[in-house]
Amino acid sequence: MPVGRPRTATPEKAELIELGKDLVRWAQAKQKEGESLRVRFCDWYTEQGFIRKQWEHMREKPEFQWYYERARTLLGLRYVDGTVNQSIAHRYLRIYDPEVRDAEDEDDKNAQLRKAAALKGENGTVTALALEILNEVDRNKRKPK
Repeated sequence: MPVGRPRTATPEKAELIELGKDLVRWAQAKQKEGESLRVRFCDWYTEQGFIRKQWEHMREKPEFQWYYERARTLLGLRYVDGTVNQSIAHRYLRIYDPEVRDAEDEDDKNAQLRKAAALKGENGTVTALALEILNEVDRNKRKPK
């Protein structure tokens, strides 16, 4: 029989707020000579002693979300202002610009629907299963990462 307080994957509310403030300070900080470029969240949370699963849980907590959004915006600026080499910066737009991600997802959904309509016109039948697969793909894209 388990005894005591249940285990939690995330820190308490007050600590989450302090961690959030630290995250924003970290994201705002200018790069020092010889320091690696601050563009990845994993550099911060592993420095704090967290693993990816804990980080994912922290991002979902209301107390931490504002700080995460602010830090993401600050880090995202480095991809647009030329700090990050343009040859790779475009690969990270979906991570740091939610509007781009949403627009791309909508474009992808519409392309899939057009393809399904073309298949239907071609052979006269698109099964309910095929449409359900398209809907499932759409639902999976909308889940927070």
